[in-house]
Amino acid sequence: MPDYDVIVVGGGPAGVISALKCSRSNVNVLLIERGELGRHKPCGGILPKVCASLISESLGMNIPENLMCSPPTLGLYYVPPSGRKNSGSMKNYRLISVNRNLLDRWLHKLAAESGVKILYETEFLELKGADPTQILMRKEGKIFTATATYVIGADGVYSRVRSQLYGRTGFNVEPIIQEHWKADGDFEECFYIFFRDDVSPASAYVIPKDDEYVIGVGSPQPNSMPLTTCLARFKKWLSEEFAFQPLSLSKREVWAIPYGLIFEGIGNTILVGDAAGFINTLSGEGIRFAVESGVASHDAILDAMSDKKPLAAGYGEYVEELTSFVHSIHEFTTSLTDETKEEFVRSELDRTLFD
Repeated sequence: MPDYDVIVVGGGPAGVISALKCSRSNVNVLLIERGELGRHKPCGGILPKVCASLISESLGMNIPENLMCSPPTLGLYYVPPSGRKNSGSMKNYRLISVNRNLLDRWLHKLAAESGVKILYETEFLELKGADPTQILMRKEGKIFTATATYVIGADGVYSRVRSQLYGRTGFNVEPIIQEHWKADGDFEECFYIFFRDDVSPASAYVIPKDDEYVIGVGSPQPNSMPLTTCLARFKKWLSEEFAFQPLSLSKREVWAIPYGLIFEGIGNTILVGDAAGFINTLSGEGIRFAVESGVASHDAILDAMSDKKPLAAGYGEYVEELTSFVHSIHEFTTSLTDETKEEFVRSELDRTLFD
């Protein structure tokens, strides 16, 4: 008999929600997390309201107010290549701004209370065999193993579980650089998304957050423009159009998001969240897809335990629409030129959204 029904590798929202949902369904779960409890994860911390609703529906409770940043909700503001004169905020559309570190701690607390066994500061090393699968791990310098019927890879954009299944070729990433500034600027309480090719082939953003401005820019690989060049050009644009005047830098972070390809899993091992490649390449937002794929993994596991079919096949059906959406938004984003970015922003600002 395996040691666990499910082993989840990675303690971000996708992994924790996978583990928590399974445990609440009386599935025996081990969650291993490379970092310590409360580890910091670079993130803009912006959730569409549909994501907050998904979390509430999945957990049976709303996101606590003490996890919110100031301001707790933001509008969505698009700036096209031509600049501020043709920019504007979306009608009737709000986003939620959270402290990502506090969100993760809250989810971990709920998972532990639901019966999930969590091993922190535990590094995943290798998958071996199948039926059951053996997991090699390292903690405090010692290597040990555990077995499980099903494995969920939730270990982020550079997923070691994914590389075990598919190798390291073919998975593209978009490095992101983000700075937190005490600054002056002519900004509303909105999440600003900027589009201009000579700043970023993808997009750039500004988030007012807890008396600071979080500014970030991505540069997909392969791309000849260094992140630091993108960021310098972006800050120059901000100073010219939005009176951005940096006063003091409190933090600089660099990380990456998936860029284009999706890998759902093989056999009884599946991938969720960034590890699978679920991301909105237009905005860089991924927590919504982490939650959706985490819930889907739970549903697929219950089916697999019942019908004894390979987990990945059923999971693929559950995430079929999500995979299709991520592919389509990526194809759209990568096809945009400065001219079509102007058209996109113009059409979006003409729409009225109700959420």
